Amino acid sequence: MNSEIIITALNIDKDDDDFTKFRIYLNNGSASASFEFYNYVDCFNEFGNELESFPKSVNQTVIFQVGENSEKWAYYMKLKVYCYEPSGNSTIHIELDNHDSAPNLIKSEFHIKTIPSALNKFGQALKSWNPKENSQIILKIE
Repeated sequence: MNSEIIITALNIDKDDDDFTKFRIYLNNGSASASFEFYNYVDCFNEFGNELESFPKSVNQTVIFQVGENSEKWAYYMKLKVYCYEPSGNSTIHIELDNHDSAPNLIKSEFHIKTIPSALNKFGQALKSWNPKENSQIILKIE
């Protein structure tokens, strides 16, 4: 089962304040979702730093979150990375909610199973990613 994460920076204004629209596509081989959100072009740097050295222990959790799971926010996205086995086997728990109503509602929750070395590689790529130079970053998990 092949899984993947594709993050694309959309409509970057190189003369602006580096605030842009992103589209993230997440696929675990059985379920997939695409989600759009706004953030700064460097918003993935800290997440990448933490993933690069994941796991420091089997109890470590790394989170990338946009918005909150509350109707007060326009949308909510949470990527929670943790080990689900003492051996280090890991998962990315994905929660998405655009807080809209039908027929425009987007709400999804699923996991992408992975291993630390794939997360470390993804972290290195995220840490050094410059969306102004390359608008897309891809993680493929075999």
